[in-house]
Amino acid sequence: MQDEAVIATQLEFYRRGDAGCLFAAHAAGDPAEYEWRLSVAKVEKVEIEGLVASAISAPDVSTQSIIFPSIVTEEDLLGLLRVLNESDVFRLEQQERFKGSMCLGYRVKVGDMVSWLTGFGGFDFFPKTRQAVFVEIVFRSKPRPHYMKVMKEAPVGVLHLADMNMKGMGKNKFMALWYGSFDKTEALLGHKPDLRSAAKTTFAIPVDLWKRL
Repeated sequence: MQDEAVIATQLEFYRRGDAGCLFAAHAAGDPAEYEWRLSVAKVEKVEIEGLVASAISAPDVSTQSIIFPSIVTEEDLLGLLRVLNESDVFRLEQQERFKGSMCLGYRVKVGDMVSWLTGFGGFDFFPKTRQAVFVEIVFRSKPRPHYMKVMKEAPVGVLHLADMNMKGMGKNKFMALWYGSFDKTEALLGHKPDLRSAAKTTFAIPVDLWKRL
């Protein structure tokens, strides 16, 4: 499959609102407008690190997705986790058992801040809001813009995907998407969000799978 087709397929997951976030659904209609770059890559340390460095330095990129269409099996996914563990670009900050899963939280260093890395993929053991067609990691690569009002404060020193600038969006639509995202996420999960689906968790994988790392 060509890279363009992979990206188009992955964007459809967001456009349908299947990630739960209606802001992502909106931005997926025109990613470039929202400085969201989607790249297709092999599970290779040098290539991944190059995309991360580029996203941090490029003035027109504030959110970076890296999609891995070659990851199909559980062993393939473990291969990605091994690359993340071996790279100096990523840091495993969270490693917590919760409801039969090991919730892994990887971070990317961006200047003097850290960015939460969020993961998606086609595995049934992922929360519904993370079950995209392809395995993907995505992170915020620029500091939050100056907003007059912030709906929910991120922890100090943390960059969050929710920092994306919804350019030109009116207050009423913003509020509708904000509250709609809570309802959509809970409906998809079948329960209120928990650590497995939290933004600070990159991947929630079965403990038995984690033991094979």
